[in-house]
Amino acid sequence: MDLDPDALGLPAGPRSPLYGPGEEDPLDDLRRRTAAGSGGGIRIAGVRGTEGSTALDQMIDQSAGFRVLRVRAVAAEQEIPCALLHLLCAELLDHCAFLSAAHLATLQAAFGLIDEPRPSVGAVAPAVLALLGGIAEVQPVCVAVDDAHWLDEPSAEVLAFVASHSAGRALMIVIAGSHTPRLDPFGQVPAMHLRPVGHGELRGQLRAVVPGLVDDAVAERMLAESGENLCALVEALQGHTAAELAGGFAIPRPRRVRSCSHEGHCSAVVGHLTPMSRRLLLAAAADPTGDVLLFERMAAELGADRDTLVAAQVVEVGDRVVFACPDLRSVSYHSAAPAERRLIHRMLAESTAGDPTRRLWHLGLAADTHDDALADDLEAHADLLQPRVGAAARAAFLERAALLTSEPGVRADRALAASAAMYDDGDLPGAQRLLAIVTPESQGAVRAARRTWHRTRIETVLRPGAGSARHLLEAARRLRPLDPDDAREAYLDALLAATLAGGPTDRTLLLVTATEARATAGEHRRRPADQLLFGLATRVLDGYTRSVAPLRAAIAAFQEPSLDLGTARWLGLAGLLAAEVWDSQAWRDLTQRPAPTGRDPRRDSLLSRISQGARSHDTGIAELVAAAALHNATGRYDLAVEAACGAARSEYPGFTGWALIELVEAAVRAGDEQLAVRATVQLAQRTTPAGGDWALGVHATAEALIAKDQKAEASYREAIERLGRTGLPDRLARAELLYGEWLRRRNRRTEARAQLRAASRHFGEVGADAFVQRARRELLATAENTRQQPDKGQRQLTPQETQVASLARAGLSNAEIAAQLFISPRTVEYHLYKAFPKLGVRSRAGLQPLRDLGGQAGTRAGS
Repeated sequence: MDLDPDALGLPAGPRSPLYGPGEEDPLDDLRRRTAAGSGGGIRIAGVRGTEGSTALDQMIDQSAGFRVLRVRAVAAEQEIPCALLHLLCAELLDHCAFLSAAHLATLQAAFGLIDEPRPSVGAVAPAVLALLGGIAEVQPVCVAVDDAHWLDEPSAEVLAFVASHSAGRALMIVIAGSHTPRLDPFGQVPAMHLRPVGHGELRGQLRAVVPGLVDDAVAERMLAESGENLCALVEALQGHTAAELAGGFAIPRPRRVRSCSHEGHCSAVVGHLTPMSRRLLLAAAADPTGDVLLFERMAAELGADRDTLVAAQVVEVGDRVVFACPDLRSVSYHSAAPAERRLIHRMLAESTAGDPTRRLWHLGLAADTHDDALADDLEAHADLLQPRVGAAARAAFLERAALLTSEPGVRADRALAASAAMYDDGDLPGAQRLLAIVTPESQGAVRAARRTWHRTRIETVLRPGAGSARHLLEAARRLRPLDPDDAREAYLDALLAATLAGGPTDRTLLLVTATEARATAGEHRRRPADQLLFGLATRVLDGYTRSVAPLRAAIAAFQEPSLDLGTARWLGLAGLLAAEVWDSQAWRDLTQRPAPTGRDPRRDSLLSRISQGARSHDTGIAELVAAAALHNATGRYDLAVEAACGAARSEYPGFTGWALIELVEAAVRAGDEQLAVRATVQLAQRTTPAGGDWALGVHATAEALIAKDQKAEASYREAIERLGRTGLPDRLARAELLYGEWLRRRNRRTEARAQLRAASRHFGEVGADAFVQRARRELLATAENTRQQPDKGQRQLTPQETQVASLARAGLSNAEIAAQLFISPRTVEYHLYKAFPKLGVRSRAGLQPLRDLGGQAGTRAGS
């Protein structure tokens, strides 16, 4: 299910505009003209650090009602005449009865579909224009060409012709690519110059797309290697593990080599270097931080000249040592012999004595045989690592410790611990790989039972269902007499899997699992995870009301300041259960607590955080709840009903109440009052026993939705009062939005505006853009102009924004402001981009009438 995470406030970094502050969007202007029947062409003039592909993505997202034909040119086809035209037009020929026989024959010959001489560009261009123009008579057409610098010459000339002759047609041609001679035919096509993306913005994007911790030095090196290009950064991230990002604790993975800006492939570039230069390049590849001083020390020890690598354009040496092409790092590492790699890691270890963690890691990679003392050090260091760099780095150290261990039993224990850490971090292939180290001769009864449990957990994620739940139950039964502590955790896995299986035919399995689980937990409830097991089993066997007290006791145990690693792995589930029993304080405490994987939960919205506990079981329920919320936000209520019903049926902890809230609203809006009433009754069965402002506030919201007039208003007011005390701005905002809509429909516009403004502000605080837009649409319906009404969290200028805006108003250029404030011109531009919408202006000229910039933002926004 494809969802827009921004619409629900899921994690996102700052977005970069496609054009400079105060400028109009030429793509939007072209799109409007094309929809009105007078199209044209535009060339997105990309420079290093800009995002042509991202511009196309955003443009396409906003092209509702268009038929979008998106194609990407590739380097391998740049010498094949009409290669891209064939890709673009071949399938369209099956629906072109409007084409003249001559034009059809021309295109068929150009694409090699008939045995005729290849026609000239002068003949092909009008035929392509006729084909696309004919399709545009039925529906506006957008042709989007990515990586246009790889276009074959005839395709470039034809597309330039079509772009220049699209006026009077509902046809737009958008070309994105770095300028090369192959784009010369587009010289007469209007160009849109993208502004470079600032370093701070890219750092924000990196935080947004990486779920766990990122080492500062590793992040700076990756940002530099991406050329400050967001697309390159995202592509580079796909080749890195969480452990590598958290601190560089991973071996560079082999990557498929692509053509790059150098002549030939990366392997050929490395092959042309001298042996000493290759070794220095290997050292740079083995150091994930790009430390310049370390690089220079290695150059001196190897007797290699760093300038040779710079002159060969394989690395750049500035604040960091960065590879000119991301593939070169992997190629230079894996093209070296194993003995050579071990030598370099040993030298790196000696040169990083001031960093014991990184030194130990390099020593582990330098070892070529069993080394039990080193393995002991790696294992001891692993547990110290997790609080600082997360479960992935801990798993990497444990894996290396296992491989260096000579005694089979100890080796197996370390492999099992590493596998469990990788499972917790979501690295299922890594977890499976490590289980292979636990050989039959090293197992014994306890290790064999643990291996079965770990293998079954992984298989359950890959293939959830009743069968997997049964296997987990069998694993728990096998562990029970051998290792009671692990057995209780295995029962917890089995109970969750059986709950997820959830069909009527699987009810017996769920009851059996819950019965055994509660008996096991009842014998021993000292650990927080055991209390979770007891509370969840009670929920299945005795119902929701009887489970509230034991679940709250378990949640309280997880709020203790220090938790061992075994307990910490269940923090996500504890957070889900805080939502299950409507404990807003515990919910805030648990979801703002650093997770065992190193993830910073403060970056997540309420809904995305509630989903984290279910991610390890790949339930899909979080996606259903997210879909229901998004559909409610955008007015697709039938789809919201469908998604909410699916989520509510699951009974997975933490999601049923949330799904019922969405279901009530969706059913009311879809006109199914009986379904809305039934959902409200089900919701009451959970909110009444739980009590508290969160539970009773959402129940009052549901009651208001199904109630009539005066009773509805009283319920809305109760909901807003209660939810205002919970510290959950998104739940409060939903009540304010619904009340504001209710007031507007009764023509009480002034009162409606107050509620809708508050809702818009609160939704803005959590980044729920789709609901912000819904609130603003309602405000427009009250005859309020919302165009210049930023959210409260966005109105206030920061001190730096105030300084920059004041100097810009005084007439200073970006360079002059940068020199005065000791910042870069790019940073000046970024601050202006952030300040303009807060001030309600579009350009520097709009700053002139403003006097007090510090207070002007709030004044403009609230006027």
